[in-house]
Amino acid sequence: MKPLTEVQIHDGFWKEIRTKNATISLKNIYEQFKDTRFRALDLEKTDPPSHIFYDSDVAKWLESAAYFSVNYPDGEIENIVHETVQKIVSHALPCGYFNSYYQVYKPDRIFRDRTEHELYCAGHLIEAAVALDETGLDHALLPAMEKYADYIYTRFFVRRDTAFTTCGHPEIELALVRLYLHTKKRKYLRLAKFFLDERGVRAEEIYSGRDREYDQSHRPVRTQSEIVGHAVRALYLTIAMADVGRICRDEELFSAAHRLFESAVHTKLYVTGGTGSNYEGEQFTEPYDLPNEYAYSETCSAVALALLCGRLAEKKNNAEYHEVFERVLYNNLLAAQSLDGRAFFYTNPLQTDPAHLKFAEFHRFPYQPDAVRSELFKCSCCPPNLTRFFGSLEKHIYGTEGGAFLVNQYISSEGKGGGISVSVRTGLPFEGKTRILAEGKGTLRFRVPKWSQTRTCTVNGKEVGFRPRGGYFSILIDGKTEIDVDWDPRLRFVYADGRVAENSGKRAVEFGPLVLCAESADNPFPLHGVRIRSLHAAKKESGTFPTAQNIPSFSVEAERLKTGAGTSEKGDLYSYRRPTWEKCTLVLVPYFAWANRRKGEMRVWFL
Repeated sequence: MKPLTEVQIHDGFWKEIRTKNATISLKNIYEQFKDTRFRALDLEKTDPPSHIFYDSDVAKWLESAAYFSVNYPDGEIENIVHETVQKIVSHALPCGYFNSYYQVYKPDRIFRDRTEHELYCAGHLIEAAVALDETGLDHALLPAMEKYADYIYTRFFVRRDTAFTTCGHPEIELALVRLYLHTKKRKYLRLAKFFLDERGVRAEEIYSGRDREYDQSHRPVRTQSEIVGHAVRALYLTIAMADVGRICRDEELFSAAHRLFESAVHTKLYVTGGTGSNYEGEQFTEPYDLPNEYAYSETCSAVALALLCGRLAEKKNNAEYHEVFERVLYNNLLAAQSLDGRAFFYTNPLQTDPAHLKFAEFHRFPYQPDAVRSELFKCSCCPPNLTRFFGSLEKHIYGTEGGAFLVNQYISSEGKGGGISVSVRTGLPFEGKTRILAEGKGTLRFRVPKWSQTRTCTVNGKEVGFRPRGGYFSILIDGKTEIDVDWDPRLRFVYADGRVAENSGKRAVEFGPLVLCAESADNPFPLHGVRIRSLHAAKKESGTFPTAQNIPSFSVEAERLKTGAGTSEKGDLYSYRRPTWEKCTLVLVPYFAWANRRKGEMRVWFL
């Protein structure tokens, strides 16, 4: 599948999200970064010293600004971009090298420390340069980053005089592929493939206290079948494997990437689309080990998984890629940002308890993910990663393959390809009615959401039944065609594989693509002793979120354990009396909207 690059997102849910990111999030992130990340570009020593990967935060911000500049031109942002690019270009060494940390604090250690993110920062700067050049916002960074990439090529591939061969944090590999696609200079693709082929073939420096699985150097990438280690590193590496495998027609490499995708999605994926369950090392653990309260589920790893879905689909389209993308998009990624666009989650748990949070605040053990979003973290990789993703969302809506036009995501927008122009208007994720207007001649294939029970639509006013094939329904377009379908999102239970010990015998609730949760803000009773037997009498309501009136809530009939049930009259902690239940009304809200009112209990899975 070839993704479409000329797509316009119009009215609706995602228009609001993108507008918020362009006008609020982008500027607020800059305000949080300007005295640290952006100041580091002056190459002056500071106390405390700047961080080893400040450059990557700046780069992702620049990439975000590039994408939003297309539909949200802003003179203030443009001036910051030009000033920032000029600092990078002017401070680069004559050889092309640029790293604000190493040039100031360790100039004698350039390319000597495998674990210190040099090539990771370079990769993000390269991606920013391509985005700025593609959008026309700034053309000066691209030649500087080409020169830097040429220097990396000389040192690592030609002279091979560096202290390490592969970076401890994958990113340079996929960035080089992107640079190759933009410039058509094959040396960059050659270098990306070199980095992939060299990973895991010899013992290189590793992080203190970590094993080689942590940075995916435990074995050659082509032989890897289980996704392991640091989640972001693993998924960035897999993206590069998919890219190089697809472009070089290296079936072995691409197959390995697909295996790792399946390992993540079929055995290590949260129902919210989150990945990386262990806070210790931000990493994947054993299959089906998906704790709710201690879930790490970093925002950056969700971004990486969504990007991987798109890359895999470019070789051969598969509805599963877009289904996983949809799950990640509407749940983990949306939850990572506050409704006002100013604050972010680094981690995304599926359960919180105020008592445990209070304990963790004082003792820092056991580990507890944050229950309140922050405008700035010590490690703030996630905020600009999220904005650059939302800024380029249109790349993931449509595609073309085999002469057919594909509708992969239902987002109000327009696109052209394969001899067909398409306009989509939809009420999703809160309402299912969707209209597709197509014009031209060819085949239109639109994805049938896995959560929808709809099996009919109208084509030019005439009702037709459809049987999806491979998750898509095909229609021949000849002239103007109007397709109306109601995907009819309804509440439904979802169950985990029985091997997920945390959720054995439990159920979660979804509404269309949205995973729902309960918060103590709406439910004045403990949430751990609640069971839902049926969703038939559920009521959809509005007004739960004063600042976002369009976000619905759902009242469902439930039962909760009576306070003290099962105890003796003396109040013994344990007794032989059977617990008793009482009816209650449970209010559920979209998971992405949790923690926007007050700190409290939250839960996704119920009895």
